[in-house]
Amino acid sequence: MYSLQDPLSQKWLNGSKIKMHPKSHFLIGFIFSVILFFTNLDLLGIIVFFLASTLIDFDHYLYYVFKENNLSLKKAYRYFMDKGKVLKKIKDGKRKNYFTGIYLFHGLEWISLFGLLGYLFSEIFYYLAAGMLLHLILDWIEKIMHAKVNPTKISIIYDLIRTPKLMEVNNSNKV
Repeated sequence: MYSLQDPLSQKWLNGSKIKMHPKSHFLIGFIFSVILFFTNLDLLGIIVFFLASTLIDFDHYLYYVFKENNLSLKKAYRYFMDKGKVLKKIKDGKRKNYFTGIYLFHGLEWISLFGLLGYLFSEIFYYLAAGMLLHLILDWIEKIMHAKVNPTKISIIYDLIRTPKLMEVNNSNKV
């Protein structure tokens, strides 16, 4: 029987294979979208699902633009890759004291809002909520299994309350 406690699973989960970079979200979102395509769901909804599962990370770019006053997408990508490298050097038990940014679209508040809008107005909002939820679940798995920290990005409100108590990861952090 397959188990996450299995030594092979632990090696895979604790290794470098689970990294939720944009191309990982793109690929997994695409695979789920292809699966949905064969279920007779609305094509527009599947496209919205795919886009939502990937483009939610636009808030990382917005954070970079606000923080660094720079519009370069390439520099933003490098900025967060560097933060990840610094975070990885911080001892497992201390990582919970750091944050990498505030990501406004990464929270269950949006999923709840789009779920409500789907109920009130159009089912297209359900696809949007589902795509965002897939993205967040992948982020949570990566946080728990790879980064060995409690998952953030569950609630924007919680993260905004919690963040002032934490140190931001940057290249000057002592590890």
